[in-house]
Amino acid sequence: MIQIEMLNVNGTQAQGLRIAAPGGEGHPNMLLILCKKGYVMCGYLNVEAAGKFDDAAAVVGGSCFEETLANPVKAVTPQAAALGITVGMTGAEAVEKLNA
Repeated sequence: MIQIEMLNVNGTQAQGLRIAAPGGEGHPNMLLILCKKGYVMCGYLNVEAAGKFDDAAAVVGGSCFEETLANPVKAVTPQAAALGITVGMTGAEAVEKLNA
């Protein structure tokens, strides 16, 4: 099942995309939060590939949008780092920078 949801992150809008258990029952959800300048993605997606495509992307773990926004950033592309996104900030903080 695919879910698309508009998220309000500290007054800024982002589009959330959730694919429920793409690997089958018992697998984690695939999450992507789309912003103006890039996106926050779950660990299912490849940060090295995102960097090769010059995408500003941050990897944040979580099984739902709320967890992804609250959890710390685990990895960033060079393009995301150039926007001030750092490992350890929350997913919500990364969304704010990607929407600035």
